[in-house]
Amino acid sequence: MEQPRRRGRTSDAERAERRNEILDVAVDSFRDVGFARTTIEGIATVAGVAKRTVYSYFGDKSAVFAAAVARQHAYVDNAGEGQSDLLAAAVDIVIALHSDNSIALHRMMIGEAVQFPELAAAFYESGPAKSIAFLEKILIDQHGQKAALCADQLYTLLLGEEHRRRLLGLTSEPTVERAAQLAARAVGCVLRSDR
Repeated sequence: MEQPRRRGRTSDAERAERRNEILDVAVDSFRDVGFARTTIEGIATVAGVAKRTVYSYFGDKSAVFAAAVARQHAYVDNAGEGQSDLLAAAVDIVIALHSDNSIALHRMMIGEAVQFPELAAAFYESGPAKSIAFLEKILIDQHGQKAALCADQLYTLLLGEEHRRRLLGLTSEPTVERAAQLAARAVGCVLRSDR
């Protein structure tokens, strides 16, 4: 049985937990009914919060979606300034982008991009563009300015055919071992081509 929530100020940890619960519900709704039919009221009801709570965390439905996409790319924020291991970063990207939630958001965005071009732009900026910039920084740190030109190709290789098969529902999430294999292959291709 779920404990009733106490009244008063909530801690940062409680706020983060509540925010993630709301995002979990939102991702399920985006996956199940799409962006257009997802409502703040529906998210709030399923999450067990008031509509104003969702608005206070995110502002509007587009911001909820952008936050859900950003959460899938949290490895960029979690890596910190000292991240310099290209292979470890590549494995994190494969794991994140091939996850069930990431695949659900990607499928939804493909279906809604024409009707909601501003949402497609937010999806790209909160996700792929952020990850490409992250890879670019690591490539510069490890291999010099010239290697930075390969960041977008590396990101594309990290998605690869495996991601397309995921989008089509032909395969399940890769194991950590499989993600490491995919990442190592992509990194190897890019570094060999940069010589």
